[in-house]
Amino acid sequence: MLFNTYKTYPYTADYYSYETITSADGTVTTKRYTTLPEKVKLSVTTSYIGNLIIFTKTKMQLSGKILNLTDKNNVEIYEDGQWEITQTQPITSPLGIVSGYRYKAKLIGGNV
Repeated sequence: MLFNTYKTYPYTADYYSYETITSADGTVTTKRYTTLPEKVKLSVTTSYIGNLIIFTKTKMQLSGKILNLTDKNNVEIYEDGQWEITQTQPITSPLGIVSGYRYKAKLIGGNV
């Protein structure tokens, strides 16, 4: 369990959610991502295999996209970096309250 009492969120990013679109005959489904992103505050770290670990109070979808990840000085972490959310879990407090969310995301585009 991760205690979130004094958690700060020094990073900001653009989060793109999506809606699932099904063809008229029901055989093909595609994801249509929003064109206007939601600005989210978050805290990040990395895993030993290179995934981005995200802590935030914002609910995000699996397969949602994170772009324009910047630090507190507004410096972009990766030039044109794009991450796709691959895992999610709630962060619970000792009092049984959800105090945020933890996500794993993999890099799908951008330059170092």
